[in-house]
Amino acid sequence: MKWWRRLLIFAMLFAVLLMLLVYSQSMGPIGPTLMGLDPLSLNGHQRLLVLAPHCDDETLGSGGLIMAARRRGIEIRVVIATNGDGYLFATMEEFRRAFPRHQDFIHMGTLRQQESLMALQLLGIQVDHVSFLSYPDRGTPALWNDHWLAAAPYQSPYSGANRSPYPITYDPSSVYAGEDLLADLRSILESYRPDLIVYPHPDDVHPDHWGLSVFTRLALALMQRDDPGYQPDAYVYLVHRPDFPSPKGLLPEENLLPPAALFNLNPCWFRLDMSQEDTTLKWEAIRAYRSQLPLLRGLLESFDRRNEIFGRLEPVVLPLLTDGEPLDPGTWQDEDGHAVEPVQRDPVKDFFVRDAIAAADLVALYAGERPDSSLAICAEVRNHVQRTLAYVLRVTAIGPDGVIHYVAQHGHPQAGWHRATVAGRYVCDEVPPSELGHPWMVFVGAEVRGPEVGILDQVAWQLVTIEPVDQSTDDTGSSQ
Repeated sequence: MKWWRRLLIFAMLFAVLLMLLVYSQSMGPIGPTLMGLDPLSLNGHQRLLVLAPHCDDETLGSGGLIMAARRRGIEIRVVIATNGDGYLFATMEEFRRAFPRHQDFIHMGTLRQQESLMALQLLGIQVDHVSFLSYPDRGTPALWNDHWLAAAPYQSPYSGANRSPYPITYDPSSVYAGEDLLADLRSILESYRPDLIVYPHPDDVHPDHWGLSVFTRLALALMQRDDPGYQPDAYVYLVHRPDFPSPKGLLPEENLLPPAALFNLNPCWFRLDMSQEDTTLKWEAIRAYRSQLPLLRGLLESFDRRNEIFGRLEPVVLPLLTDGEPLDPGTWQDEDGHAVEPVQRDPVKDFFVRDAIAAADLVALYAGERPDSSLAICAEVRNHVQRTLAYVLRVTAIGPDGVIHYVAQHGHPQAGWHRATVAGRYVCDEVPPSELGHPWMVFVGAEVRGPEVGILDQVAWQLVTIEPVDQSTDDTGSSQ
């Protein structure tokens, strides 16, 4: 072979290798594999509680788990938080109305309740083991952020109601308020005492999913505070993200894997393998959601795979800060002199807008307790803060004074909100303990909003516990 041919072949091979290298780097970190996920163990469990935001999520996220638990003789209870009566396009399709009435949305919610009951009966769950809380579809975040007190309930724009209009409701006396939803969840936990719980992932992009996730974590944390011996296993399942499931479609021979963007932040995921008979039965149960198939068939059928996946959240304790610049979490140090890690990380470049606008791409959320007991909180974006965007810091504190909401925004905050400070790629605030009622625990979150377009990115709410102060030297019982 002539030397120039050898040189040409070498150049071509080098170009191919270079292209593969560039492509692999552009794809980001390597994603998970099925064998890299530990099997989910059901050993020793007696009571399973499945919490679902809408009628169908219980089957999509955990239909295989329900079948596996039933075969082992585990008692199962399913709780569905909303009846899914806020899906406008499905209601238009079902009732052939361009402008559905309140009663049409209520009829849709009733229909969806019956679809869940049919699907769960196929999976072996009796009707009396299913509870519908009947809270407002797409209203769960409003109950968490804006309508906590029963004295000022949320009104659904779909049903027009501020309490359940459904005959099948767990507590008909409850109104659309955060404290009532929390009370219902605590009532179920305390009466049923499940030792295995599955509920939505906090990084699910659907507002009702992350909303139910944060309510569930609060209900569990309060129950465990009252009863430290109660330590159930708790796992989260994912339904809504553009990069999940991947690929989409009816592919029962394919594996279900967590999105790389989430797995690389927290690799604590588990798999539940399913037999061919189980996948066939799960698909039959999914098809029971007849009202959802015309518009969402591609998504629903994507959950009929060879396995299901469940994540586990790691506990976070609020660090005590001893050093560092208030507006630069990169300089924060804890009492041991170690650099303070974020209490919550957020996937980067995971959607088009966040990839294109670095200032709208949240990276992490930091929180710590100052020596004066104030709460320091900072959100970090991928590049410098852009002042045309609105950056919001949220704190929900739980303590002896009940639940207290605190919101700060840079620039021009809304009425009742506080003003946050911008420095480089950080948005920060320091909250005096008196503002939060000296809490036992806090939930922290952050979001970026664009003018006229709403939320561009959002850090998943994180539960942060506050270590109790040793009161042995304090005869009055007050914290020092």
